[in-house]
Amino acid sequence: MIENISFYILQAQLEEIVNAEPSLSSIEIVEKCFGPQNRSHVVAFGGGVKMKYLKGGTSSKAKLLSTLCSTQKGNKYLNEENKSLNDRLSTLEDEMNEIRKMKEFFAAQQQQ
Repeated sequence: MIENISFYILQAQLEEIVNAEPSLSSIEIVEKCFGPQNRSHVVAFGGGVKMKYLKGGTSSKAKLLSTLCSTQKGNKYLNEENKSLNDRLSTLEDEMNEIRKMKEFFAAQQQQ
């Protein structure tokens, strides 16, 4: 549980750095978060991630950021839609409960 919390804190910190300075390379972002890295292993960026895996042009980074942004917008829309549908379902359930109560009431009235 604590690992998940620290992961989300780390993720938020990385996103904040990327949003503040989108021109930074991946290794520069890592070094801003964790300090200088050695040649063979990048600390806390993922088990066994080497610098050669982090190399890439800024165009690919910009494309990834664009995809991330559009995905986040899509997720926001889907979450709002989900909330709306859950609200409608709740309303329908309440109405069904009222109908059941009325049905029971009329059934009891007819038996008398």
